Amino acid sequence: MDDLAREYWGRIKVARFMVMTRYLDVPSPEIKERYDITYIPTVILFDKGVEVDRWRLVVMEDVYRYDLNKFLKARAARAFARGAAPAGK
Repeated sequence: MDDLAREYWGRIKVARFMVMTRYLDVPSPEIKERYDITYIPTVILFDKGVEVDRWRLVVMEDVYRYDLNKFLKARAARAFARGAAPAGK
C-alpha cells in the first residue's frame, strides 16, 4: 500500500487502519464494524465519501493498480463531460 500511495500521490489518498492483530485482538472495533471488515486485508475505495469498490484478501498491487487506473479514467471522463479539469492535473 505504501508504494501505491506514493505512486498515486495527489490523485488518491490512502489511509491505513489496524483492525486486527495477529493475535486476533481488535484495536479498532468501531472501524471494523462501521465498514463491515470481515477479511484481512480489506481495501475500500471511496469517492466523495461513498464506497465505490472493495477488495478482500487481495495482496497483489497489480490488481489494485488496474482497478485504480480504471477508476481514475472514469472519473476524468466524467469531469471532462462536465467541462471540469480532471483531479490531479
